[in-house]
Amino acid sequence: MRARILLFTVLIAVLGLAVYAVFSVDIYNNYEIESIRATLKTYAGFYDESDGIDEAAAKELSAKLGGVRVTILSENGTVIADSEISGLENASHADRPEFIDARQTGEGFSVRASESAGQSSIYYCKDAGSVYLRLSTEAISSWGLLVQMLPTLIWLIVLEALLCGVFAYISTSFVLKPVQELVKKASLNEKIDTKYAELKPVAEAVNRMKDALAEKIEEINAEKEQVVKATASKNEFISNITHEMNTPLTSIKGFAELLTTPLPEEQRKKALGIIIKQSDRLSNLVECVINYNQLDNDDLPPYEVNLSKIAAETAEILKPDMEKRGITLAESIEKDVFVSSRHERIVEIVGNLVRNAIKYNKDNGSIEISVRGGETPVLVVKDTGIGVSEENKEKIFDRFFTVDKSHGGKHGGFGLGLATVKKICARAGWKLNVESELGVGTEFTIAFIRRE
Repeated sequence: MRARILLFTVLIAVLGLAVYAVFSVDIYNNYEIESIRATLKTYAGFYDESDGIDEAAAKELSAKLGGVRVTILSENGTVIADSEISGLENASHADRPEFIDARQTGEGFSVRASESAGQSSIYYCKDAGSVYLRLSTEAISSWGLLVQMLPTLIWLIVLEALLCGVFAYISTSFVLKPVQELVKKASLNEKIDTKYAELKPVAEAVNRMKDALAEKIEEINAEKEQVVKATASKNEFISNITHEMNTPLTSIKGFAELLTTPLPEEQRKKALGIIIKQSDRLSNLVECVINYNQLDNDDLPPYEVNLSKIAAETAEILKPDMEKRGITLAESIEKDVFVSSRHERIVEIVGNLVRNAIKYNKDNGSIEISVRGGETPVLVVKDTGIGVSEENKEKIFDRFFTVDKSHGGKHGGFGLGLATVKKICARAGWKLNVESELGVGTEFTIAFIRRE
């Protein structure tokens, strides 16, 4: 950049000097011609017709005037005598512009190439009585004068180029220093600021670009982290499924092999019963996994679902399970509370929460189911069960996580119920909250926030 500035500065300076020289020479040349014209006019005053009109008189006058060419013309423009060129007598110069002007106004002036002398000359012609006196001297053209000045001009150009180079280098150092500071700060990822008003827009633009780049990097890192988490989650999911399937499969395989040997009828029936039970457990597991994964591809439109009706029906269906363990049920369900969802999803949410409340409850415990309407409908399922420790409150929503491993598998439970509830709520934008105390009980609350 600096080299370009130096080159451009020197080029402008040299071109400026050259243009100045051309115009100066032209102006000087015009001034010189006017000066010579005045001199020739003064010289013409020294001639008197009585001095003679022959060649000798012309040469004598030329000598007096320092070598100025003297030409004496007749009234019709015929050359009578010439101080420099012999043999011009009787040649007609009636078409010369200076002679034409002199006949009309008494004097004439022109700068032209002499046809007889073969060079450019300055002419002054004057009416001198019965004849016309014409004085002329060699004229130098603007280009000729420029050629004479060329050696000096070259030295001036070289000197100017050197001086311009030095001053341009110094000035660019001052100009580029703030820019270099900006670049240095940018490379160090520092916030850029400058006291120069001209560079403030640049600094602001660079800062905006840096902020945008930083945000983009954060997004990329976040996406990368999500990919890593998704991969880890997928691997964990596969590992958990494999583990959950391995137990019933091992049991089925073992008792199936046992049936290939002679067994008493009672043991054979027991083995068949275990195989059927473990097959049902395996089937339930597969169904739960398929249902959980289908939530990610569930794009069917929602509609108004009666939450109150589903809560009451679920409680009625699960009452026999409660009665087996002496669990009492308290219902506080407002009528006709509707939420925007789909019937099977609300059934899944309420069913999972109530079944968990039964499964992890104490014998002779209690369960409360509450449904409230209003701007934001709310579902509450509270139990007096074993509770959840503080460190496990968030883990209970993880796939295949169970608080009490001894309860795993009862009523089709594989640790996917609460994970399913969480996923449904997250996709719908509902707020899911859990409050629990170890050994006291657990309370799940879902606020069905309506989307705009």
